[in-house]
Amino acid sequence: MNKIFLLAILSCFWLTSQAQTSEAGVTAIDAREWSPADSPFAIAGTSHLFKGKLLSPTECKTQSGDVVNFPELWKFNETEPAQTGVATYFISVLLPKLQDQTIGLAIPQMYCSYRLWANGKMIAENGKVGMTAEETQPMWMPQTIYLDHVTDSLELVLQIANFHHSKGGIKEPLYLGSNSQMKLKRGLAIASNLAEFLALLLLGSFFLYIFLKRVPKKVALYFALLCLTWSLRSLFSNLYLPISFFPGFNWSLMVRIEYITLYLTMMWAILFVSELFDYEANIFAKYAFVLCNFLFTLFTIFAPTKVFTLWLNLYLSASAALLLYIGFTVIRAWVNERVGSGLITISIILGLNIFAYDIFVYEGFSSYDPVIFAVGYITIFALIAWALSMQLNLVKSKTAQKTSLTYDDLYKKE
Repeated sequence: MNKIFLLAILSCFWLTSQAQTSEAGVTAIDAREWSPADSPFAIAGTSHLFKGKLLSPTECKTQSGDVVNFPELWKFNETEPAQTGVATYFISVLLPKLQDQTIGLAIPQMYCSYRLWANGKMIAENGKVGMTAEETQPMWMPQTIYLDHVTDSLELVLQIANFHHSKGGIKEPLYLGSNSQMKLKRGLAIASNLAEFLALLLLGSFFLYIFLKRVPKKVALYFALLCLTWSLRSLFSNLYLPISFFPGFNWSLMVRIEYITLYLTMMWAILFVSELFDYEANIFAKYAFVLCNFLFTLFTIFAPTKVFTLWLNLYLSASAALLLYIGFTVIRAWVNERVGSGLITISIILGLNIFAYDIFVYEGFSSYDPVIFAVGYITIFALIAWALSMQLNLVKSKTAQKTSLTYDDLYKKE
C-alpha cells in the first residue's frame, strides 16, 4: 500500500514537471538545430503577449500574459475598425551553442513604433513608444542589429504602440543570421531598391523628353508619369529608404506618399493603356477608373492616417477589377495584332504575379523580398517601354517593316 502511495506521489510530481515543461515549451522558439552558416532563421512561433501594458524585461518575468502566435497583427477588439493601443511581447528563443558569437538580427516594419530588448539590453527603437497617441511617435524603418556575446538562448522583449494606423502589431518575423549573411541581405535590399528607383527614373525622364521634344503624343506622357510615379513609390514603400537617410522625415507624409503614388500609378496606367490601344478601350470604364483613383487620392490627402489606411483593402478590390480590365483590353489588342500588344501581354501576366505577391506581403502571408520586387518591376516597365518605342517608331517593329505604315496608321489601326 505504501509503495502504491509513493508511486502515486512520484507520478504526480512527474506529471507536474511535464506540464511545466510543456507550458514553457509553448513559448520557446526552438532554433537549436539552426546554424549561423545556414540561411537566416525566422523567429516565428509562440510568445507571451501582455495587452495594454508596456513592460520591462524584468516585469515580463513577474507577470502572466496570453500565449499567442508570433508574429501576428493585433485582434484586440473585433468590433473596432482600428487596432490601437499598446502591448508587450516576451519571446524566448533556444539557440545552439554559439560560443559567444556575434549574430545579426533583422527587424521588419511594425505598426507603428517599438522598443526591443535582447537579454535585458535595449538594442533597437523605432519612433517613440507611449501609452497615448500624444506620447507616441510612429516610424517605419526596417533595420538590422548585430548582437554580441550571444550564447545558447535569446530572450526578446518587444514593446509596440499604435495609435495612428488601422493595423497594429507585427506581421513579419524577425530573422537571425550570421554577420556576413545579414550584411549581404541588407546590402542587396538597398541596392535592388535603388536600382528600381534609378531605372524607372531614367525611363520616365527619357519618355518625358520624347513627349516634349520628339513625339508630342499623350501616350508617351502617360508612360513617363507612370514610370516617375512608381520610381517615387519604390522609395516610399517596403524599405522606406528616405527614413534611413533622414530619420526626422514626417511619418504621416511618408504614408501619404506611399498610398497616393499607388493611386496615381493606377490612374496613369489606365490612361496609358487606353491611349495606347484606343480602339479596344472602353471610354466609360476608362473615366470610371480614373475618377475612382482621383477620389482615393483626395481622400488620402485630407483624411487622418488611421482612417485612409483602413480603406486600402476596399481599394485593392477596385484595383483588381482595373487590372482585369487592362488585361482584357490588351488581349483584344493582341487579337487585333496591334503593334507592341504581345510585349504588353507578357508584362501584364508578369505584373499580375508581382502584384499578387505584393498583396500577400502586405497582408502578412509572405515575407518581403526586395530583389523579387525590383527585378519584377524593372522587367515589366522595360517590356512596356519597348512596346511603346515600337508604337512611336523609336525602334522598327516587324509590322512597321512589312507594311511601311506611318505612326498614325499603326496607332489608329483597326
